[in-house]
Amino acid sequence: MKVVYDRIAHNFSRAEPRKRAWNYLVDLPRAHSAGLRRGETVGHYSGEIRADGVQRLLTSARWDEFSVREELRSIAIQAGGRTGGTLFLTEIAFPKKGRNAVAVERQYSHDTQRVENCQIGLLLFYLTADRQAFLIDSELYLPPAWVSDPKRREQAQIPPEVVYRSKSAIAAEMIRRAWESSIRPVWVACNLVCTEKAILHRLLRRYGVQHLVAGSAGEMQAGGVGQFGQFGKTLTDESLSPPAAGTVPGHEMLQLRNTVLHRFSTRSADPARIEMSYLMLSGTSRNARARSYYTAYLRPHAGLAEVVPIVQLIEGAAAHCRAVKQKTGLGHYEVRSWRGWYRHVTLASAAQMALELARHDNHGDLRPQYVDLRDVAYSGKGQTAV
Repeated sequence: MKVVYDRIAHNFSRAEPRKRAWNYLVDLPRAHSAGLRRGETVGHYSGEIRADGVQRLLTSARWDEFSVREELRSIAIQAGGRTGGTLFLTEIAFPKKGRNAVAVERQYSHDTQRVENCQIGLLLFYLTADRQAFLIDSELYLPPAWVSDPKRREQAQIPPEVVYRSKSAIAAEMIRRAWESSIRPVWVACNLVCTEKAILHRLLRRYGVQHLVAGSAGEMQAGGVGQFGQFGKTLTDESLSPPAAGTVPGHEMLQLRNTVLHRFSTRSADPARIEMSYLMLSGTSRNARARSYYTAYLRPHAGLAEVVPIVQLIEGAAAHCRAVKQKTGLGHYEVRSWRGWYRHVTLASAAQMALELARHDNHGDLRPQYVDLRDVAYSGKGQTAV
């Protein structure tokens, strides 16, 4: 923890917020397991005079959370290098009881797979070539109802320049920041509940990077599944069985332990560096599991086995994000303002980075017992179970 703190401490100009930030970083990873109460125990120290110290750290204290994030990205690059890894972008829900905290709305939660009262945050992980996983960026999704409500904007202190952005637009900006930091991944993987993914696809194609974006049956139909001719309806119809190998042009499949990964290529004469395919993950027997759909842009002639670890990464994301919330204190906060959310998540990202550096330095002695992004992303050549 001290290594990361020493790198970011200069952003806190006064002694009190520096001390508070250190206590906050130390407390966050044990907040869930130790049963520390939000706003009362996390970040406090003995002998303090005022009871609102943590709230001031997250709201009115003078420090720039975005400068801290830039420092954290630099640490990740220094520790894991700029090339050879994967950028993984996913969303995470923070359930809330009331509706006064910023961006709280009834929204779909990946965690519970239902619509509930929550905030939605977008998280960007950098999975380095040597199996480290750093949380390098995060953004809060602001629902349209909040954007157009002056009273709620004022109460949550949302800056006037903040306008509505789709999750795809937010994701594109986060990936752009990573690119501007000189991170050059082999893969970009995205798992978002969003129908407006064209912005994201255009950006990633311009960068010429292989990427896999999770989708739904409806998105596949709207996105041109008709290119597969008579197979178009079969791909997105849950009542029909997937086709047998070789029965559909451009179709190939890879048998895994309990699932089958299908690839439907839309190859053309275009000599672009990457080409589009649709992927579907299905059970080995009829209705054995829900199907998963992906739009993939791959190097020409990329083998299907190369894609399996990235599919596994997306399939295991929900379990990993739940564990990250608990083990780094990411979901352990009581702030209602726009800036408060960003400051808390920034400090939680610093705590996550410190834990990851410690795990790596101890050669796995601190490896957490949960579905791990590192294990999922680098689990072999495609013969492990999804």
